[in-house]
Amino acid sequence: MKKSIKLSFFAVMAILLFSCKSTVAPVASFTYVMQQDTATFTNTTIGATSYSWDFGDQATSTDKDPVHVYATSGSYTVTLTATNEGGTKTYSEVLSIAKPLIKIDGGFTDWSEVATNKLFTATLPDTASLKAIQTLKITFDDNFIYFYVKMDSINVGAFDIFINSDNVATTGNNSWIWKGVCGADYMLDGLLANNMSDAAVYNFPATATDQTAWAWVNTVPAGSGVITMSKPKIVSGTIVEFEGKIVKELVTNQWASTIGVSVFAQTPTWAIAGALPGGGGSNFSLLQVTLK
Repeated sequence: MKKSIKLSFFAVMAILLFSCKSTVAPVASFTYVMQQDTATFTNTTIGATSYSWDFGDQATSTDKDPVHVYATSGSYTVTLTATNEGGTKTYSEVLSIAKPLIKIDGGFTDWSEVATNKLFTATLPDTASLKAIQTLKITFDDNFIYFYVKMDSINVGAFDIFINSDNVATTGNNSWIWKGVCGADYMLDGLLANNMSDAAVYNFPATATDQTAWAWVNTVPAGSGVITMSKPKIVSGTIVEFEGKIVKELVTNQWASTIGVSVFAQTPTWAIAGALPGGGGSNFSLLQVTLK
């Protein structure tokens, strides 16, 4: 009799456990972190044994915590389907993807995809006396100014980017290295050997009475991340090419619809190695870039 009671007890418990296990569906949920075009998901679902993700761009995954890279900008509905013996539950969120116009990876292929009205180029003229920098390309999006440079890297130390952010010639610097009036408001200065990771931002005060004087004021310290640059890639010999991006808000939050941009290379002893547009010396000028 006691044995029968024990068997009946365990049978009832097994039925109850099986019943509970099979009728309680999971609680689906997730969180995510966005980094431009890449979404990293953390699965916070309770009680699931399997997962199915739909990223909203026809891509799927069964990983618990997937990482997904989106090919284009836009809004995507991400749906997680969580399953166990008790059933299936879903959870969805809408992600906004802002894919960078140029990916700083040293591949350079995305430059050919930039619309012609957003691509601004300067090349070295045959008459240039300073030939280190051969090609400059500039483009932009809401957050960054992107640059591509092809140059002869031999005997190059500092690399500078000059920007006339307000497109006003009567304020800003008009150094002897420029032709005419350029009015550069900002100078970004770093070392090519450091891939510009040490770049600092200098502002030429609008109140400076002498536009040819050295009145630059350091406004963003070295190492702030204002520039991200790819490692120079060898084209042939000492000729290299590289690309980078400038965080616009770290330079200034006031940008005119058209700005002026130029690049300038110096030797380790601070002599001019090259510049674009123009090629340096009396021909050095600014490339006009329309941001809007």
